[in-house]
Amino acid sequence: MTTTTTTGRTKVDLKDPADLLAAIPYILGFHPENSVVVFGQKGPDRKSQGLTMRVDLPPPGLERDQARDLAVRLAVTDHTGATVAVVGGGSPNPSGRPPRRRFLRRLESSLADYGIPLLHSLWAPSITEGARWRCYRDTDCGGVLPDPRKSMAAAVTTSEGQVTHESRADLERLFAAGPPETLARRGDILSRMADPPWGKDDLVEAGLAEVSAALARAGRGDEVITDEQAVRLAWALSLVEVRDACLLTAAPVGSPLARAAEDLWLRLARELPEPESAEALCLKGHAAYVRGDLTIANMALARAREVDPEHRMVRLLTAALDGMLPPSEVAEMVLRRQEEEPPAFWLRPPGGTE
Repeated sequence: MTTTTTTGRTKVDLKDPADLLAAIPYILGFHPENSVVVFGQKGPDRKSQGLTMRVDLPPPGLERDQARDLAVRLAVTDHTGATVAVVGGGSPNPSGRPPRRRFLRRLESSLADYGIPLLHSLWAPSITEGARWRCYRDTDCGGVLPDPRKSMAAAVTTSEGQVTHESRADLERLFAAGPPETLARRGDILSRMADPPWGKDDLVEAGLAEVSAALARAGRGDEVITDEQAVRLAWALSLVEVRDACLLTAAPVGSPLARAAEDLWLRLARELPEPESAEALCLKGHAAYVRGDLTIANMALARAREVDPEHRMVRLLTAALDGMLPPSEVAEMVLRRQEEEPPAFWLRPPGGTE
């Protein structure tokens, strides 16, 4: 399992090992276990922070493949250096050397094949206050982790309204489907509807109005979605023109509309039955991608592929993620589309009237 993120979530100081380790949960959005985290660095002086990748520590026999995959991902995105942190994976040996040294050697060798130096390599048993961390190269390098909750990264993510989860499993539960009886009831209603709930005229306008009304409710703090609202929103998102208008809400990143919309997409991903939930999952994945949270983007799109393997937009976004297309470029595409579309196509920000 690979988790990729960017500087979009938060930036960290790569020079202080303890601060770097303490920041990891706030960069990823969850506390990793038995993981390797690779911090890519860019530029001739290697001072520009690039991609951050987390992968499960490989089992014996797969270390070479895992190392090669990580090196390729950094190479194709023009990185010039890397810092690596291993979390868990065993205990130090009797002489105090950290575990998984063979994997680190293979990773360093794979990076060198692409001209990427491994600048620093660290280990910690967990990212918790008081955990003793060590360096792989220098036996005299090590220390005790500070409280991660008091780190600069924690302060930044909290101020931006971002949530850091206790584990990856905890994060994945964000996408857990709603009560089965509720989803079955809504699926039955949708299966018996031959026509849209607004009639057959001006479908796009009616669909946009439906989503705008939902955003207005979200802006007032109303998180309840009734059966009628769920069905009408499912119909609205099934219209390509409405779905495309919803994509435009992802930027500017951090705006009231972007935040309210992304919250709505997540709620609908849980509240809509399959296959209708694929549209909401696609929108959630796209919004997370634009703001640089590729952990959430990957999870949302993976769930969308489970629901609808042939969903075209989901496949396009997945290809962009796999191809390491930077979130900044996706955000720029959204902003360009906003300039091209007429105002009548825009969704209203939360706080408007229904």
